[in-house]
Amino acid sequence: MNIKLLALSLGGALLAQASLACSPPPQMTPPPLPAGLDGRLPVTYPDKDPNFPYIPPVSNGQCPVQLERYSNQASLPGLNDAETDRVYGAANPLTPVWDAGKVYNTGDLASLDGITYIAKWWTQNEKPGQAWGAWEVQNSGSQAAGPQPWSSSKAYSGGEQAAFNGRIYQAKWWTQNNPPDQAGSPWEDKGPLPVNSTSRPPQFSAKINRQADGSLKASFVSPQTVYLITFTEKVGAACRTEVHVDTSSADLPTPVTMLERWEVRIDGKVVSSLPGPQAIRTPSVLPPAPRNLPSNPDGSCSVAEGTVLSKTTHPNGMMFVANTEISASNAAGNYASVWLCNGNACRPSTLLAKYRFAQPIWP
Repeated sequence: MNIKLLALSLGGALLAQASLACSPPPQMTPPPLPAGLDGRLPVTYPDKDPNFPYIPPVSNGQCPVQLERYSNQASLPGLNDAETDRVYGAANPLTPVWDAGKVYNTGDLASLDGITYIAKWWTQNEKPGQAWGAWEVQNSGSQAAGPQPWSSSKAYSGGEQAAFNGRIYQAKWWTQNNPPDQAGSPWEDKGPLPVNSTSRPPQFSAKINRQADGSLKASFVSPQTVYLITFTEKVGAACRTEVHVDTSSADLPTPVTMLERWEVRIDGKVVSSLPGPQAIRTPSVLPPAPRNLPSNPDGSCSVAEGTVLSKTTHPNGMMFVANTEISASNAAGNYASVWLCNGNACRPSTLLAKYRFAQPIWP
């Protein structure tokens, strides 16, 4: 045999043997999605482990690769209205969200921030909820069962009721654009608002943590801004600041959506169903304290009276906060989800691929 050909043959064999010394990482086949609505949810994965990536040693014939790993914690965002509608399909249709670019004729419906509006006349690019505008709250159909959220654009006759900040108010006489909870308003407080079984719960964010024994800790939070407040710091008399509190230019108060219950599901089955927590008020930001300003050598103030030194706007609101623990036996399964519900109207989270907890992320 030709020596040159023999050398080439031996070299090729050695290269082939080297190439078979290790193999690429195996590709994981995901388990089947759950049946029912859970199987229609978008799938998300646990949070990445912050202690990785690293390069593992060659093991069991696998090639060393740059590797990341999932942690034992997962963040699950709640779906928005459009995503939830796609999950339910035609079985749970809701009014389409208002579109600034769409032309609406008299009688057309649109939803915004969970409230359904009806057009009083032709309109385009006019946001629902404005006082004296082209929209008013829709008061018919299953979505309007019980007192509806108060709207600045709707005219109320004496005796009509509206929901506002978790309470029911009844108009004493004709009124429009008068917030019910203001002193001297034409509204009478009729007590707490019962849960409206047709009202879809608010958006939320959930977390699921896997414990060492295989149990799960699940929690969610749903903040809701009720109104905005503005602090304006000005220079007053005697070279001392004054703080003016302004809510007149802020967004009008937003009704707080009530919550009946929340659920944790494993592979589409409810393993925990708990009453919805009461909304708790979030701490308000305190205005800055008045302060003295430096004076000029002649005793006059170094800053002219009336000068605006700062202007800040802060949200004041409420939020739902809750947590629970799922035993290891009940937590067994491949997929997990969190649902907030009022009657049959629910808002789900994404579907967590919990089988990937603490598993490698192959490139």
